[in-house]
Amino acid sequence: MNTSTSVKSVAAPKQGMFAAADGKSLFITFALVSSLFLLWGFCNGMIDVMDKHFQKELHLTLAQSAWVQFAHYLGYFLMAMPAGWLASKLGYKGGIIAGLLMVAVGGFWFIPATKIATFPAFLLGVCVIASGLTFLETVANPYTTVLGPKQFAASRINLAQSCNGIGWILGPIAGGMFFYGQDASGASTGSQTLWIPYAAVGGFVLLLAIIFSFSKLPDIQSADEFHIDDSDKAVAYAPLQNRGIAMVMLWANLAVLSLAVGMIVSAVVAIPSVGAKLGITDNQAMLYASGALLAIGSLVFLANNKKLTNHSIWSHPHFSCGTLAQFFYVAAQCGVFAYFINYMTSQVPSVPEAWQSGKGAAWIEVQTSFSTKDFQKLPEFVNRVKAQADPVSTYIYTGLSKDTIKRLDQTAEGDADVLKNALARDLNQIVKQSASEEPGKELLYTPQRFASVRLSEKSQALIKDMEAKKEFSLPKLNRYLLSDTYPGLIAFSDSTLTFSDKGASFLASLGFFCFLAGRFIGVWLMKKFSAHKVLATFAALAGSCCVLIFMKLGWVSAVALFLTYFFMSIMFPTIFSLGIHGLGARAKKASSFIVMAIMGGAIMPKFMGHIGDLHGMSTAFIIPMFCFGFVAFYSLAWPKLANSTGLHGVDPTRGH
Repeated sequence: MNTSTSVKSVAAPKQGMFAAADGKSLFITFALVSSLFLLWGFCNGMIDVMDKHFQKELHLTLAQSAWVQFAHYLGYFLMAMPAGWLASKLGYKGGIIAGLLMVAVGGFWFIPATKIATFPAFLLGVCVIASGLTFLETVANPYTTVLGPKQFAASRINLAQSCNGIGWILGPIAGGMFFYGQDASGASTGSQTLWIPYAAVGGFVLLLAIIFSFSKLPDIQSADEFHIDDSDKAVAYAPLQNRGIAMVMLWANLAVLSLAVGMIVSAVVAIPSVGAKLGITDNQAMLYASGALLAIGSLVFLANNKKLTNHSIWSHPHFSCGTLAQFFYVAAQCGVFAYFINYMTSQVPSVPEAWQSGKGAAWIEVQTSFSTKDFQKLPEFVNRVKAQADPVSTYIYTGLSKDTIKRLDQTAEGDADVLKNALARDLNQIVKQSASEEPGKELLYTPQRFASVRLSEKSQALIKDMEAKKEFSLPKLNRYLLSDTYPGLIAFSDSTLTFSDKGASFLASLGFFCFLAGRFIGVWLMKKFSAHKVLATFAALAGSCCVLIFMKLGWVSAVALFLTYFFMSIMFPTIFSLGIHGLGARAKKASSFIVMAIMGGAIMPKFMGHIGDLHGMSTAFIIPMFCFGFVAFYSLAWPKLANSTGLHGVDPTRGH
């Protein structure tokens, strides 16, 4: 059996990127499908801005706020297989319309969710929208690869995904407007207006569903280069090429699947009543469930691995390793996107005062967030808080998380940094409290609590403004009050400026502009070099940028974060194209598994958040570094895995 799939650029000058086998142009169909990429880029862009909103409004830790990403990517994990099955039954058009209708339901759900105003209610809306997007991604990604000559498949999917990049630029802008808005008194209005962009998405996708229902979408299949659809039993049961590699990759997918299911179990145990009844934490639940599933799955795998035939997509390591590469890429991407605002508001050096003038005034604010450097004498501060030696210390102690309280005894040098990060996280919840806190929650300042504290002139001036109901900065007042209460123990400089949450959300759009630029440049590079070589280069450079972020090099690290956006740009579509290469009619089924691998975005942000809570946000970027390393490995190994010299890009001089 000949499985060599070396693909060379077509020499015929008239065969364009969107030419069908009969010579007809498929560009209109391609443009219509590309609108779907714009839609889910917009939704994904808002998700990453929403993450920081919930941290502030609901007083969540970094790890807790990662449940937003979990709910989002859980939808992909749960619906990928049903979406692939439905696409096989209804065709590309039916799958697209079903997905659009589900997105509409999720978008309109945010209207009652805003009234319910609980974290799970919002997470449900996120999950439903993601479920609908799963249908669209499962259908649209492989569909773009067959809308023209096969050698341009990687270029077409990257070009379509450029619309995704445009949506990702617009998403954070909309999120910044509606999630971080303020009224005349300076109080946040984000919780009341969060539904608006999602309701708009619901209306837009209903219109798209109507347009698609009246459109003609040809149901084109990709070439069956590996004879997967061949009915000849001699072909089906022929010895597998690269059998050893295929088995290793299949088991690795089993391990990743076990981890994903373990994460779902941990989400259930994270419900306080469930966790208390079982007597275990969510992290323990994930470990136990993942370990048990992997053990059982490994036994089943060993007993049945000889039944794997050439008819199975899993017998082709370029696909099975592709699902792993997509898992780790989306894990890295989601972590970088989710914590961009946290990084820009806490890790960059002080910004110049000149940036605070004009329109930039709303983007810049005094750095009121705690950092580990603010604790000048940690043991003395910890002793006062532990002993609850005064009313302020009592207030702080009752506001600490259970994890931080356990760490208060860990003041040895080796544990000091971990304790500082935990204290900074919890104190930031106190500092960033809103002047319109819900009933039953007392603000830090009350005259009785600070009766014995010698207040500075700056504190007294802000207290007068507060009592007179004038506009003032509550976070700044809280920092002054804590410095007055613990002189020499806690440092605070009101001359240090940083980006506000709203400013950082708009900077996220600049990051997505870099992402979009990377897509277009990547398409251009793929006309000169094989797709897997371009992917390997971009993955290696993205990993190098994560190293620079990890090293805490100030503005160099901040620039590296934006460059990470640039180098991530081509990874998802290129991995997708390489993974389903040559799988014939099974491409739809293979597509559903690659979309399911997006579950990596639900798992890694929680690990990044946990590291960020303990060791700081910069240190957490060690996780995407390793993820990009695996993508680079897949890219370099792809020719051997697929028995192919590579997919090549498109000559821009050719017409549609």
